[in-house]
Amino acid sequence: MSRILYFDCFSGIAGDMTCAALLSLMGAEKDLRRALRGLPLRGYSLSVERASSSGMAGTRVTVKLSSRKGSTRHLPGIVSLLRRSKLPAGTRERAIVGFERLAEAEAKVHGTTKEKVHFHEVGATDAIVDIVSACFLFDHIGAPGVFCSPLPGGSGQAWSSHGKIPVPGPATLSLLTGAPWRFGEGDGELVTPTGAALLRAFDASFERPPEMVVRGVGIGVGHKEIPGRANVLRVVEGETVPDALGHDRVLEVEANIDDMSPQRFEVLMERAFAAGALDVAVLPAMMKKNRPGWVLRILCPEERLEIVSAAVFSLSTAIGLRYHACDRLKLARRSGTVETRFGKVRIKEAELPDGSIRPVPEYDDVRRIVRAGKASFEEVAWEVTRKWRR
Repeated sequence: MSRILYFDCFSGIAGDMTCAALLSLMGAEKDLRRALRGLPLRGYSLSVERASSSGMAGTRVTVKLSSRKGSTRHLPGIVSLLRRSKLPAGTRERAIVGFERLAEAEAKVHGTTKEKVHFHEVGATDAIVDIVSACFLFDHIGAPGVFCSPLPGGSGQAWSSHGKIPVPGPATLSLLTGAPWRFGEGDGELVTPTGAALLRAFDASFERPPEMVVRGVGIGVGHKEIPGRANVLRVVEGETVPDALGHDRVLEVEANIDDMSPQRFEVLMERAFAAGALDVAVLPAMMKKNRPGWVLRILCPEERLEIVSAAVFSLSTAIGLRYHACDRLKLARRSGTVETRFGKVRIKEAELPDGSIRPVPEYDDVRRIVRAGKASFEEVAWEVTRKWRR
């Protein structure tokens, strides 16, 4: 059996709520405080207390600052701070991944590079402590596989250093592209940048979780009251039923298209993935009246059918879709990072039926190295495999 965590984001997710839920689940406060002493950051204290929201009891974590003076940091400064720390290696690297993913999203939104992104709210001391604490607790529990529920989009506007921004925040939405959202649900901002960064650092999957035996539940209580809603994050720890992780059911959605410019498929595929598609393929085919055309084939979870279909209808010339359920067999997978002479490379480990492990480097990281002229695809793959075996 494999251990997994299910993040039930009923009221969204934030950095402090994630830390509180994991503390509620595992009760490792002394270990956390000991680890934080290795972080070269001063001017704060960590408060852990019992709290409740709308009748649900749990744990609340507060990072109290000795000064309310705001701080602005850039990614290189945050990475340098974490590199200089005496945090456990896994915690340090996972926190860096979280900030890098967030910097990439911010850079995309603001039209700049990730090194030039100004971290205002997220670069503040309390946000750094939240992310580091959550990463430590996650690794302390064994870095299990993570599944996450659909996310409530919230409503209204939020304040940032740039002024008012829509909810969800642009960077948060970019960071969690591909995640299922329920837009307009809830008051205010429910998914924060730190919460989104942690989901990416944990490599959370938004697919339906496998059948599991529940072993524990952690409740993290937020700091604001939401009318008519308990402001809590629930993290469920479980063990998969044997063989359950290798089976699931998805929908295969298809459309025949013979009257559309192929240039439009790029945006269509992007929008389909953003709507929750698991895979998108475009296959050449001969259509009626001897016209060359394409078969658009999409895999998506059953609960995402309407949203994915809306994306297809709005961005293509298709006037009808067909779909049917497909059972899938999947290899058990987990994610990690290896340090190579070219820098960090994320890696997925697939467990084969005979129990052996097949490492697969993350293509985006390999492409970045090749584009920088540091090595060929083959050289990077060989280096990653060599480091992984060690």
